[in-house]
Amino acid sequence: MKKILLASASIVAFAGVAAAEVNYTGSATLGYNDEVNAAAGGDDNDGFYWDANVAVTLSQELDNGLTAAASFDYDVADNNTGQDLTSGGYVLSLTSDMAGLYYGDTGTAADSLWVSAGDMESDGFTSDAFDGANDAVLRGDMTFGDVDVSVSYTIASATQDLDQLSVAAKAALGQFTVVAAYEEAADVAEAGDFNDDEIMGLSVSTSMAGADFVLAYAEDENSDSTGLKVTYPVGPVKLTAYYVSESVGDDNYGVKAAYANGPVSLTVDYQDDQGVAKTSIDGSYDLANGLMVYAGAYMEDNQDDEYYVAGQYDLGGDATLLVSYADAGTTGNADDEVGAGDYQLGTTVEVSFSF
Repeated sequence: MKKILLASASIVAFAGVAAAEVNYTGSATLGYNDEVNAAAGGDDNDGFYWDANVAVTLSQELDNGLTAAASFDYDVADNNTGQDLTSGGYVLSLTSDMAGLYYGDTGTAADSLWVSAGDMESDGFTSDAFDGANDAVLRGDMTFGDVDVSVSYTIASATQDLDQLSVAAKAALGQFTVVAAYEEAADVAEAGDFNDDEIMGLSVSTSMAGADFVLAYAEDENSDSTGLKVTYPVGPVKLTAYYVSESVGDDNYGVKAAYANGPVSLTVDYQDDQGVAKTSIDGSYDLANGLMVYAGAYMEDNQDDEYYVAGQYDLGGDATLLVSYADAGTTGNADDEVGAGDYQLGTTVEVSFSF
């Protein structure tokens, strides 16, 4: 990472002893993949592929206790030898110790504070991942002692006007943490991870007898969900279970065991999502000397089993070599990316660099 510290007479005149910082980070990838699941409509690469990206963070400490910042990134190359630069993920912020104002590709108020109790069908608050021509979020956060409050609006891409008010608060009340979230119905529907329904939710979290508990209720315009999630560590194993009562469709429930001890990690996850059983197994082993081995499988009703095996070697200097093989079958809604590492189908050889 390159860091340029700009401390000039003009900056000192503007912000006292404050200084501006401009941080650059970059990445580049070169790889080869020999298979694409065309039926899944995914974005796996076919043959040789390469890309490069540069991310920029700008920050300035003002003389009134505020920090102004902006961040964005842009692709330099994407399976080509150069392209017109188009920025993405732009966020502009003005923050202090007690408050913050954010604009751009950032989370809504409800999405940033909400705590769910498992796979709840009715808590689909709009996030920052929705897609549109000029989608953005304007959000303000404040902290009052043990209470965090957040208010946001989305910016409708069609009109560039404020839309879909979102309000959320999180408070520590003794041994309990309470979250209340509300999101109004949107006037303009957007693509991607955007929900134009009116949604509200109430969540209570606590810890007792070594276990963590979350009890939550959420409702949208069509349904409501009531869930309970419990997490309990047993030595090197963390056990998690949840059950969600749904007013529409089947109830959801799941159990997960995550084991981590020395060089070995193993996670087994079972979910029944609206009557569809899903089981995933992900494991890794650290062979030391920079070499990691990964393997796993995924099973879902009415879909071929998926599995993968991969090895990743640390080349030093933030460079890695990945060799992987993944198979998703052809029956059902087969995926184009498999496992916790989102491995491409077929055989992949890829070298990545971070700067």
